[in-house]
Amino acid sequence: MSIRRAIVILGVLLVGACAAPLRPVAVAPPPVLDPDAACLKELRDRRVVFEPQAPGPAGACRIPNPVKVSGDARLSWNRPGMLSCSMARTIERFEALVVEPAAMKVFGQRVARLVHMGTYDCRTRRTETTVAAAGAGGSRGGRLSEHARGQAIDIGGFELADGTAISVKKDWKGAGKRSEFLQEVARASCEHFNVVLTPNHNRLHNDHLHLDIGPHRLCGY
Repeated sequence: MSIRRAIVILGVLLVGACAAPLRPVAVAPPPVLDPDAACLKELRDRRVVFEPQAPGPAGACRIPNPVKVSGDARLSWNRPGMLSCSMARTIERFEALVVEPAAMKVFGQRVARLVHMGTYDCRTRRTETTVAAAGAGGSRGGRLSEHARGQAIDIGGFELADGTAISVKKDWKGAGKRSEFLQEVARASCEHFNVVLTPNHNRLHNDHLHLDIGPHRLCGY
């Protein structure tokens, strides 16, 4: 066979191959996680230390996708707190994007511990009116608190890596570094939570920062 004839035959074969119809390749769709599972996976990916909890009986105080959190890769908590998975995820981001940078800026060191005064609590909101109606330590009347849905946390302070304690009750007012840190954390909290209440809001919040992701919006800084 001549070289010219071989080239012609090869060209015919190539044209035929190009003209052949392409068969579609089946591609499996990516797995779809339900919102609860996706949130729990994100907590694990972010190295949050938590235990999934049973949802509990139906009712006004039922927590969506509840978890019990005791800390994360950055810091520990003074005690475990029951929260919705969404709230736990928001707190972890708040620690990473607000608490840690503020501590490094003001003190040149990281925060080792978060001290909270409460998370889940099946109760109504504590206002001066509802507290007066129920007496000291309780509340009566008014709408349900976001604590009752696991959507809120009350932060009483922090502990730095060197053991320095920072207290909202003792250090909020003043001109020192501890006050500067707390004020900066509170200001930036409004970018991550729907409601932020501080000692500036009223006397019921003189010793903690209330942070929640409920449907209402208020930056009470």
